[in-house]
This record gives sequence, C-alpha cells and structure tokens, in this order.
Amino acid sequence: MKTIKLLCTILFIGYLSNSYCQQEVQFTHYMYNTLSVNPGYAGSKNLLNVSSLLRQQWIGIDGAPMTQNIYLHSPIPTKNMGVGLSFVNDRVGPIGQTSIAADYSYTININSQSKLSIGIKSMVNFIQANLKGLKLDQQNDPSFSSNTSKVTPNVGLGIYYHTDKWYAGISTPKLLESEINAGSTSTFSKLNRHYYIIGGYVASLNQDWKLKPAFLVKLTQNAPVSIDMSLETYFKNKISLGIMHRWEDSFGFLVGYQLSNQLRAGVSFDQTISRLSNYNNGTFEMFLSYDFLFSNDKIISPRYF
Repeated sequence: MKTIKLLCTILFIGYLSNSYCQQEVQFTHYMYNTLSVNPGYAGSKNLLNVSSLLRQQWIGIDGAPMTQNIYLHSPIPTKNMGVGLSFVNDRVGPIGQTSIAADYSYTININSQSKLSIGIKSMVNFIQANLKGLKLDQQNDPSFSSNTSKVTPNVGLGIYYHTDKWYAGISTPKLLESEINAGSTSTFSKLNRHYYIIGGYVASLNQDWKLKPAFLVKLTQNAPVSIDMSLETYFKNKISLGIMHRWEDSFGFLVGYQLSNQLRAGVSFDQTISRLSNYNNGTFEMFLSYDFLFSNDKIISPRYF
C-alpha cells in the first residue's frame, strides 16, 4: 500500500480550514442515496425501504475517506406524509464525523401522475479530530497540539418533485454553518452550507430495455461547482449497467442486479482523472436496498428512483 504522508497532511489541513475541500460525503450511487441530500424524498417509494451504502475512496492512500451510510424511510398511510431516519459515518484520516438525521416530508398531489414533496431534516453531527496522534516533522506545531471534538445540531430543507418517469429536486441538508473551535477562542473549522440540485429520467426503449440518465449538482461557497452525471441501462428490470462522470474529477462504471422483487444490490468503481490518480487505485462502492411488504402489499412495477 502506498503511503503518501504529504498528500494526506494537505488533505487533512484542507478539511479543517475554510478552503476548498470535501466536507460533505459523496457517493457514486448518488441516485440511490437521495434521502441523504433531500428530505423531501422521505416516503416517496410508497413502502418501507431500508438501504445501505459503503464507500472506500482513493484505495491505496493511507487515511483516505471511508464512508458508511444506512437509512430507512416510509410513507404515513392516508396522511400524505413521509418519515425517514439515516446514519452516516465518515472518516478522513484522523477526522471522524458521525451524523444521525430524522426526516419529515409532506406531499401535495399535483395530479394523478405527479407529486410535490416538501421536507425538513433535523440532525446531530458528532465530529472528532484526533490530531495528537499524527506523526509530524515538527512535533511542536500548535495546529496539531490537541484533539478536538464537538456535537453540532443542524437542520435542512428540501423540495422533491416526481412522477413515474422523472424526478427533480433542490435542497440544502445543512443550513447552519457551525464552527469548531480549538481551545476557547480560535476558529478551527467551519462547516460550509451546501446546495444540491438533482434530477433523473427513465425512458423505455422497448419491452426489455430502459435508459436512465441522472445528475447531481453540488454548490458551496468558495469552491468549484461539483457535477455528477450518470447513464444506466436496465435489462428486463433485472440487470443494470451504467457509467458515471464527476466533472474534472473521475470516471467510473456501475453494475446492479435485482435479486428479488424486494432486494437490489449494486457495486461501482471509479478512477480519478486528476494528478491524484498517480497515487491511488480508484474508489470502490457497494449498496443494498430492501423493500418491506406488509399484508397484501404488492410491487406492481419496480421503482428506478
């Protein structure tokens, strides 16, 4: 395994400062992880769904980002409401962040084919930086002289519009820009507010094949716009194959399989195209999604989002 101490040190300092950095977790399977960025998605599948994602980013670099995410959401029958609960654990070197979030959505039926949901997210973030254990060239560097931990509450908002064929949404999952202080006065880090714009469409090519383009745009202050794009094909509602591109960052591919009417699994692999590609072996991700059926519930047709 390659050990790139300088690269990791730069990454950690960037995470802890107000400069451009990866403060929010990102997923190649973003199209199956909508609840994490938009609370309006809660309950939109019209059944209880539990999903989990595991991401190992930049394989081969010590201390590279690793993320685990599990969430569930369900509609509240006859109330036009939905609820969700999610747990995210993210680690970048000595920096750990764990988030627990609860989501609520209210759905307005525009017509028989389309729905508009307005959601609110409430969460608690547990952030811990174990800096004293780092091996430094200058052991007395005051920037790494103590460990820091903080619990920060937050709240988010989202609007999600969908039909059976397409969806679109806009959201900001963390409205509050919390500061994390080292000691009693100096600013250690600031969590910047992020805005997300999402969309996707499912087109039937024939009886066996379907095509689904999707995108995610992330905006935050003092950072370039991040754009994720993907294109998936579905064969007989069982096998899916896809490609993805994160603008000026990476290319990758996705494979999914519908193991049963209720269980779906998928994996992805993407490779950075920046100079960082010389120091890592790509990013691996996998997900599982399970739909619970109760009493006489039936899945009339599969949901692609």
